[in-house]
Amino acid sequence: MLQQRLSTKIDKMNIPDLSQNLKSLLLNRFEWYEKELLTSLEKQGDVSLTTAQSRALAVLNGQSSSISALARSLNISRQAAHKTVARLIELNWVQLEDSEKGNEKIISFTEQGQRMRVKTKEHMMKVENDIAQAIGIERYKILVEVLKSDWSNPQHENPQTPSQQSQNL
Repeated sequence: MLQQRLSTKIDKMNIPDLSQNLKSLLLNRFEWYEKELLTSLEKQGDVSLTTAQSRALAVLNGQSSSISALARSLNISRQAAHKTVARLIELNWVQLEDSEKGNEKIISFTEQGQRMRVKTKEHMMKVENDIAQAIGIERYKILVEVLKSDWSNPQHENPQTPSQQSQNL
């Protein structure tokens, strides 16, 4: 009964469905890709990573970084970044080194970590091949081209926003 009253109140509030906007669609596909990649790595016995560890590795991209910079990039606390890095140290993917600043630690990849990055790339290629097969090679190429383009500087003549396009329908 309470659920029905809440549902009726929400319906009367006229809350728009935002599940089909670009942000939601991109986020859903990102989460799907990440899940597929982590599942693929685990199935092959290469490694079992959490999404936090996966995202940390993606942000690091094989480069060295301070824990503070990693935390800022991931928009998480330094304590959360330390916890994530601690597990990656246990897996021998990364190590901590002293910095010139003295109190700051620098995350760097181990040889094992660099080898695992190569394996991860192989798994990424598999997931991307699956995407290309699912949507078609040409559409995949277009998708990659669009995602690589600079969205911060629109260069099209007479571009129409999504709201203008829907008005034309």
